[in-house]
Amino acid sequence: MKTNFAKFLAATAVAMFASFGASAAEDWKKTWDDAIAKAKGQKMVISVHSAEGFAATVQVFQKAFPDIKVEVTEIIPDAMVTRVVGEQKNGVYAWDSMWASASNMNGIMIGAGVFQDLEPFLILPEVKDAANWRNPKYIWTTDRAKQVFIHSMYASTLSYVNLDNAKGIKIEKLDDLLNPKLKGMIGIRDPYHINGGTWTFGSYYLDKGPDFMKRFYGEMDLVVNMNPRQAADAVMRGDLAVGTGVTNDVITRCRQAGGCDQVKELPFGNIVGPKGVAIFKNAPNKEAATVWVNWFLSKAGQQAFVETFAKSNDSGAVSMRKDVEPANAQHAKSSPDYANLDKAFIPGTDGGDEIQKKAMDLYVEIKGGAR
Repeated sequence: MKTNFAKFLAATAVAMFASFGASAAEDWKKTWDDAIAKAKGQKMVISVHSAEGFAATVQVFQKAFPDIKVEVTEIIPDAMVTRVVGEQKNGVYAWDSMWASASNMNGIMIGAGVFQDLEPFLILPEVKDAANWRNPKYIWTTDRAKQVFIHSMYASTLSYVNLDNAKGIKIEKLDDLLNPKLKGMIGIRDPYHINGGTWTFGSYYLDKGPDFMKRFYGEMDLVVNMNPRQAADAVMRGDLAVGTGVTNDVITRCRQAGGCDQVKELPFGNIVGPKGVAIFKNAPNKEAATVWVNWFLSKAGQQAFVETFAKSNDSGAVSMRKDVEPANAQHAKSSPDYANLDKAFIPGTDGGDEIQKKAMDLYVEIKGGAR
């Protein structure tokens, strides 16, 4: 009798668990279907990093959801900071989502209150399950707020040399950048705003400390370029021997056109750069933004990202999702050591941003001006 009763309890428990599982699946599916239905006819307004590959990936989303009209603005993140912070101060909420390198998003925009918590927008179980991501500790940029979701991390240096313009000058380690022969021949990005150039400052600072940075800033007659295209062009043309903070999409396009054989990445200044996605406060088309974020972070969305991004970049087409492999062997080389991210310089996270700020503040101290 007891045995039969125990079997009854076990069977009942299994049935209840199965019923609960089915109910949970139906709940998220209904929520997802409702979001898609409500998003039809909405216009999802998104700002993306102006580097190659971002807008093209959003166009894949547009094809997958043709009933959602997408308006894309390609803009460098530090310019987006100024724009959206000013708009929101004046009560203007024109944007739904942002997808870009995460440094400005974490270092400035979260503190400025321009985003809202992203977690309530996540519907798909495959997105919400931390076990699907290569290092769950780095899903979010910060413990302060779950607002910027990191979907990709890539290892890079963002430092390049034009070998034709650096003949006879050995540049194999960071200390070699202090060679007097390189005075006036090193380009940097605008050092007063967070960008790929200040990422290199942070990595140099972490590797060599403040004394090296004081000499680098003070002795080398650095040439300031205001945007990534200028920084890349100056190195590609041979106006400068070294460029720091150079985004690789520009170099990739040059190589695809048959040029830039003389431009090589330098073997120092190691950076792990995160790309993040967020939803703005008071997003006017929240259902469309919901569909976008869930699709983008799904296996299908991340597969579209790595495949599309690889067409215009020679590194960085790697996803944090375990079930999405790098676009090809060349891009796989830019995968970071996910198990040891705590030891890496990662701008766009609190630890990395703190180091980057020290490097930027030191520049202001030596060169003057204000951030």
